Amino acid sequence: RYTLLPALTEQGIIAVDIMEGSCTKQRFKEFVVSQVLPQMNPFPSKNSVLVLDNAKIHHDQEL
Repeated sequence: RYTLLPALTEQGIIAVDIMEGSCTKQRFKEFVVSQVLPQMNPFPSKNSVLVLDNAKIHHDQEL
């Protein structure tokens, strides 16, 4: 079993991580910090808003 973590914009995928097994909160945080945040810009520029759903791995004070 594999897990695919994509970061999507209206223009397409800006970051992706594929891992064997389930994604942990720590692995998700590392993905956001190392791959997603470097692609983001200050508001109101392009790629300035990060939207997360209510998944348990998204609940982290550092995020």
